[in-house]
Amino acid sequence: MSALHLLRLPIDPPRLLRFAFEHGIREEDETLGYTLHAWLAALFGEAAPKPFRYFESRREVLAYAPHDAPTLLDRAERCGSLAALAALDRANVASKPMPEDWRLGQRLHLEVLACPVSRRDDEEKDVFLRALDRQGDAVPPRGEVYRRWFLRQWQGTVEFEHLELLGMRACVPLLRRDRNGANRLKRIERPLALFAGEGMIRDPGGFAALLTRGIGRHRAFGFGMILLGPPR
Repeated sequence: MSALHLLRLPIDPPRLLRFAFEHGIREEDETLGYTLHAWLAALFGEAAPKPFRYFESRREVLAYAPHDAPTLLDRAERCGSLAALAALDRANVASKPMPEDWRLGQRLHLEVLACPVSRRDDEEKDVFLRALDRQGDAVPPRGEVYRRWFLRQWQGTVEFEHLELLGMRACVPLLRRDRNGANRLKRIERPLALFAGEGMIRDPGGFAALLTRGIGRHRAFGFGMILLGPPR
């Protein structure tokens, strides 16, 4: 049995927003990252899949999980909240096992929606702003800083033959819990970058681990999932 499954979770957006309201998420959640984080937890508890990515046009979440669709559906139907279940199109939930035998030299198309930040001394900051602090006017363009950051995240597991920054935003409003005090929701701003490229696996074991973990931070909130396809 595979240790990792790709999961497809179709969503009813109006019912998802109703779930959010009933669970105290009254602020606007532009990316739906926090809302989906809470929804997955309400459905699956500790088995909530991550990393994941939401596709608004398709009204679905793709995610990696150590369990297949029937196992997760059984858990949701036994223990999930009614409001969370109402937002899930249970009839069309699907999964497939991911390969366990990644090959040295195997070529893949890879796509990742990432949050290019780093954490230092309990402070999280845009990696471009950190580079600006260090290099001043000599700093490369924002896109190049993000590209270099992204390549470092792979730790030599993949050699990219081609890498493209498909889009980026410097300040995306996100919702998070404020852990300093009342545990209320607060709005923060973080960068977003969408990468796609062709790569060759150089460390199969390391690649499998990174596929399970995801790229960068905020992986439980819709960032960092590595989507795979055949080389183009």
